[in-house]
Amino acid sequence: MAHRTRRYKIWASGAMLLAALSTGMSVAQTPAQNTSGTQAGIKTIAVPSGGTIYLGALAGQPTPEDAMGKVMQRVTALCGDRPQLGKLDKNTTGEILAGFFTVTGKNLDGKPMEGLAIVYAPKSGPAGGAVLLDDADRFPTTVNSMFTRLKQELGAPANSSGAPSSAGGTGTAANAGAPATTPTPVKSGPPQPLQRAVFPDGTGSMGLPAGWQMQNAQKGDVTVAGPHGEKLRFGWTIAVIDPTNPQSRALMGNGRGAAPPNFVAIPHSADPATAFKSAFTQLAQKAHKQPPVIDIAKVQDIAMQGGANEFMFGDIDFNDGQGKQYLVAQMINTPVITMGTWQMTLYVMYGPQQVMGQEASTIAEIFPNYSRNTQMVNAIVNQQIQQSIAVTNQALNTVAQYNDSADRMTAGMSNMLRGQSVVVDTQTGGHATTSDDLAGALINANPNRFQSVSPSGYIPGIDY
Repeated sequence: MAHRTRRYKIWASGAMLLAALSTGMSVAQTPAQNTSGTQAGIKTIAVPSGGTIYLGALAGQPTPEDAMGKVMQRVTALCGDRPQLGKLDKNTTGEILAGFFTVTGKNLDGKPMEGLAIVYAPKSGPAGGAVLLDDADRFPTTVNSMFTRLKQELGAPANSSGAPSSAGGTGTAANAGAPATTPTPVKSGPPQPLQRAVFPDGTGSMGLPAGWQMQNAQKGDVTVAGPHGEKLRFGWTIAVIDPTNPQSRALMGNGRGAAPPNFVAIPHSADPATAFKSAFTQLAQKAHKQPPVIDIAKVQDIAMQGGANEFMFGDIDFNDGQGKQYLVAQMINTPVITMGTWQMTLYVMYGPQQVMGQEASTIAEIFPNYSRNTQMVNAIVNQQIQQSIAVTNQALNTVAQYNDSADRMTAGMSNMLRGQSVVVDTQTGGHATTSDDLAGALINANPNRFQSVSPSGYIPGIDY
């Protein structure tokens, strides 16, 4: 599970940065090509922080899919093994195609390897391809550095990282919501070094730049504040109930479509932006606060087996006087689990538009450097469930004891008013309720065998 979550994070980061290559690829100078489908001389770039970039031109006028096939052939020749290519993603113009892959480096010390393949195949003009490759255990921490180096090699602009590129609040990956007037671009600096911070309860960790403070972290859910108004919350799991699912009727109960206190009500079929905004609105209402105003400019789908994985870009205004904040968020949704319920897990980061633009490269590094110990989180949750059950059982036992005591006293009072007594035969242990006169006669005749029983000694089901 941890490995799968890591893969989602890598892919989300790659998707967020994909649009950054559009300018760089289109202006890159490509050497002469041969007719074999690839450049005669592939340029190899060893990145100091780890990993290797392979870059070259492609002959002819291939489609993006054909170009990817040719690049995969080169990976096979390089590694001596056939790569396993994951889900492919295109940029908005359809000219850039990218996908993560795994391969065994049989020609490279035999180690398991992971990589990112990117091809640029315009309808006219030279096509090219690039491969970012590293050992599988290092790739999650080196892929962004390799991507940054690739952009430099291609001459892509410094601020083209997929986070906001202007004070107007939209970035390269979210330019669908760009204002009509073009604001002054914000230059993104190089990624800041990240320092590993471990959650106090041991349920996760993440890389944070200097000056960022972890405010709360438990059960894999972490809240962090940056020095310039940046905020993030990763691993935030929300219980959701689908009001349109017939199985949810037992939980909905009240017939008015309102979710139980610990749920939000969102149809599982809702589009990602609607589901995301609805969750924030309902949680704010439950806390008796004004809901934030959220404007999602772009949704990027990330392939995920057995659920949905969406990356979103836009603006959020919490009505706190701070105005619009640039928003980058990932939302992972499970399938419907039981009784019409499902889970939404959010990874949300927002901050002042100018700041987020300047820290675009750092933002891209933070997302894949979050790690959650799912096994430990589940253990803590299960323990809390067991504790809750124990507390509930204790409360029920207390109520049962109170009710039993009241029933005994009532039976004793009833016997007194009716002139009756409960007598026990000490030889057999049998109880009998009889008149006070007969009880007294039995006890007087044989006090060692027959004795009177007080209400505290009554047997349920026999004496009351």
